[in-house]
Amino acid sequence: IADPRAPKALGSIMLDGEPTSVAIVGGKALTAVNTSESKANPSGKLAIVDLASKKVDAACDLGGQPDSIAVSPDGTIAAIAIENERDEDVDDGVIPQMPAGDLVIVPIKDGAADCTAIKRVTLTGIAGVAPEDPEPEFVSINSKNEIALTLQENNEIVIIDGNNGTVKSHFPAGK
Repeated sequence: IADPRAPKALGSIMLDGEPTSVAIVGGKALTAVNTSESKANPSGKLAIVDLASKKVDAACDLGGQPDSIAVSPDGTIAAIAIENERDEDVDDGVIPQMPAGDLVIVPIKDGAADCTAIKRVTLTGIAGVAPEDPEPEFVSINSKNEIALTLQENNEIVIIDGNNGTVKSHFPAGK
């Protein structure tokens, strides 16, 4: 945005599915897209959009319904919360409701997402509320490539090493 007081759209691009979050790396928009046909069978992709041409350069299968995405300050990884949100019409929306969500870490090399080297971080068994059904919601990354991830419905916050995908710590978010 050249002038924050008068932002101007540069155009639009159609994506198959529902874009849920976007992060910019160089001249690319890493766009998390929910492609799920149903909540019982979630799916999603990471669409890599070239900002200059406004075309999708590539896409990574995320294996579930993405919610938010963040890129590390050094631009070496993207972290994507795979929520696999529950169906509010099933059991009044009470969790657990499978399939469980997780976190996807995508390495970024020379400004491009490396879909062949995706790491999945399993989050089951750690939350005090419905530990079998983590529902990641929001993700952020600090300068040490530590990923902070909220499990909104589980009332838990998880800290993950973004370089190797291990859970460093987790704690409840309070009452």
